[in-house]
Amino acid sequence: MANNIKNGTLFSLFWENSKINKRNILTFAKRLDEDARTAKNVPQIFYPTEDLFLSRPRDDLSRLMCERKSSRSFSDVALSEKQLGSLFYAFAQRSKSTRLIPSAGGKYPIEVYAFLFNVRSKLNKKVVYYNADNHSLSVVAESCDWQKEQEFFGLNLDGVPAVFFVFVAIPERTIDKYGERGGRFILIEVGHYAQNLALRLSLEKLGGVISGALRDDEVKRLLGLQNTNALITLGFACGNIKR
Repeated sequence: MANNIKNGTLFSLFWENSKINKRNILTFAKRLDEDARTAKNVPQIFYPTEDLFLSRPRDDLSRLMCERKSSRSFSDVALSEKQLGSLFYAFAQRSKSTRLIPSAGGKYPIEVYAFLFNVRSKLNKKVVYYNADNHSLSVVAESCDWQKEQEFFGLNLDGVPAVFFVFVAIPERTIDKYGERGGRFILIEVGHYAQNLALRLSLEKLGGVISGALRDDEVKRLLGLQNTNALITLGFACGNIKR
């Protein structure tokens, strides 16, 4: 198997076996279709008594959390650079050694890339990398086209997202210290990135939806990471919601 991860052979095997590609995409889509036809009731753990009813907070954070929802319908209104900065700030560095997101051992294995499809900026139609240390963007590729590349992103959307974030893991940073257990920490950390971004979207009155079905190898190629051990974890399409 290509790109085995040092000290994380089993995690590497899991990752390879869970990839989405040309061969298994139809089987994956069939599973999603079958699930969509089933009842949506989620089984709950049951205890015979409810011993304490808790008060609900009425603060700004609770409001943002309530407003967070998945949106798949995007308008053609472009994002401003100010809004772009607000969204990327979800992953910013807050001191010399820490970011706004917790990380096992301070290893920060997640790197943030984005496809800018509809932004009022000189970087529109670029693929960019986020520099957390100084809150800036670097161009990775000169152009991107949603119509040509959307099949790699694993989403069926109404309209074109303004930005499509991709969270990329550099697994050695965590696994070299924690071994196989580090694989869990990487996936947990990705969830923190997605939640931080979701809250920024709520604050900016924007919409977005997560994609967990990216075509790993194709997206790595678009990011210029095809000859590395980088792992494509999650995608997140964002933009102004179609009203």
